[in-house]
Amino acid sequence: MKAIEYIRLIGKEFKDTSDDELMLWIEMVRPMVSKKQFGKLYDQAIAFLVCHKMKMAGHGESPLGDMGAIGIGFAVGSVSEGGSSISYGANQSSNLATDAELGLTVYGVQYLQLRRMVIVPIHCSGEMIDEPKKRKKTDPDIPIATSTTLGGVKVPAGSGLKVDERGAISVDRSQEEGG
Repeated sequence: MKAIEYIRLIGKEFKDTSDDELMLWIEMVRPMVSKKQFGKLYDQAIAFLVCHKMKMAGHGESPLGDMGAIGIGFAVGSVSEGGSSISYGANQSSNLATDAELGLTVYGVQYLQLRRMVIVPIHCSGEMIDEPKKRKKTDPDIPIATSTTLGGVKVPAGSGLKVDERGAISVDRSQEEGG
């Protein structure tokens, strides 16, 4: 499987992990990665996510030895000698709360980078929808409101609705009284 080859390439620290164990990790993260969205980058995304999850689970190496990771594998953010201060975590200002954990390992950050390449978020640029524009004669003309039509939708008689002179739709109380 290509994902295992990628894991061996990018995650040298997991060299002692058996292929069978890697397959279990792959099975575990597979539902978290869309084959359709990632396309040709699917196996790479799986590999980065597996390496991230393994690192967070405490597998792999730490440049600071046992001091470099705590229980669930959070990386050391900074170390001070005078006064013996150690800070865990990473700068998460650019990640959403749901992605914050991925920012704690280099593998998670690489996974996020791949995901940003293939999944484009919905973006609102603040442009007006009803911005005036030059209309062509072929553009359809949809009426906003008349006494029987609201935004191009006909309000049939007897429907229990009415459109007033301002274009607001409301319940036709005269229908209730008469019916």
